[in-house]
Amino acid sequence: MMAKNKKEDVVITEENKKDVTPNDLEWTDHVLSLLSDDEKISGNPTTDGLRRIFERTLNCSLISSISNVIQSPSIDNEKRATVVHSLTYILNKDAARGSDLNYVSRSVSGAADVYWGNCDKVYRNHPVAVAETRAEGRALRRALKLRKVVAAEEITSAVEDHPDEHTVSKISNNQINFIDTVAKRLNINVVQLLNDEGLDSKNIYELQHTDAIKIIRLLTEHQRSMDTISPDLLGYSSEWK
Repeated sequence: MMAKNKKEDVVITEENKKDVTPNDLEWTDHVLSLLSDDEKISGNPTTDGLRRIFERTLNCSLISSISNVIQSPSIDNEKRATVVHSLTYILNKDAARGSDLNYVSRSVSGAADVYWGNCDKVYRNHPVAVAETRAEGRALRRALKLRKVVAAEEITSAVEDHPDEHTVSKISNNQINFIDTVAKRLNINVVQLLNDEGLDSKNIYELQHTDAIKIIRLLTEHQRSMDTISPDLLGYSSEWK
């Protein structure tokens, strides 16, 4: 059977068609090409994106995806959190490289250690959640056999040195940028969101840091499930800040 690519006028046959495998140099680029633009940040894949394409890419069925908190934040450990995320999946028979079994089970884990010194200021009060996302991203990268790639959540750009009670007050620029980016992506009106939460939307720079964290948490929940977004919240406007 022959197919003709009209754009390049090249005849494609079963003989010259090649499936990219994890052993090929093109594998990483192939996997990244399966992600949408909003599943990459500065070219780095998000954990959500890797999770979405995981089963399809490896031709497998995910059996379990479990996080285990190894170390919880405390004063004694500089509020450090350590999480191990484990994936167990079954390769479909045609992906099991000729095995006589109906399936081949695989397991892989990823670990992450997070504290104020390696976490963006906007997330520093949630080290366990950040560590869990990073650990899952590393597990997914390891299972997908990606080369020289880190998940977007593993990159830190704005670390605050030795935070104390005086540094956590007003909303930060990083928080404002995060809120704006996610709200624009979800088409959410930030002013309406603030008003619904009983927060003053007239001067965003007077918003308390803790209230900004609350808004970020809400946006993150909406990002995970857009079904939670009320129609009244729709209508992004850049004039909120």
